[in-house]
Amino acid sequence: MKTKTYFLSLLGAAFLAAAVGILAPDGSGGVGKHLRLLSALVVLCVVAAPLPRLVSGLRDLPGRVTESIRSPETEPEARSDDTLNAASRAYFAQALTAKLAERFSLRTDEIQCAIRWSPDGDDARPISVTLILTGSARWKDPHEMEQYVRDLLGCPCDTAIA
Repeated sequence: MKTKTYFLSLLGAAFLAAAVGILAPDGSGGVGKHLRLLSALVVLCVVAAPLPRLVSGLRDLPGRVTESIRSPETEPEARSDDTLNAASRAYFAQALTAKLAERFSLRTDEIQCAIRWSPDGDDARPISVTLILTGSARWKDPHEMEQYVRDLLGCPCDTAIA
């Protein structure tokens, strides 16, 4: 139950209990006494509604704490490795872009290399390259560039014209 919904339910139950308390007949006899008891039980049920979820959350807490302690995302070395890998891959893409620009007499802002990497973290190698050509690079022969990348990296290469 969301917090806002919970508090609105609690407020509604409290108003209901107050209205019953005001409108129920006084006296030691039956109906008024039972109505007030019933309205108090309704308020109690609304107050206690989040308790089962809280208890199950507390029961699962040791497992979640252990999992978060062992999680590689929380370890500083794993985060620094991820950052280093991302920087290395960006540098690789920039170096490939510069090499293509030099080889085919293009400006580096006219060509971008989108590289897909192998999913294995230990075996970091490109599995495909897409060359994105803009400006005057659109008029160059893309097949020549694709063949050059295939020979250089040993992976499939495609071209996209932007």
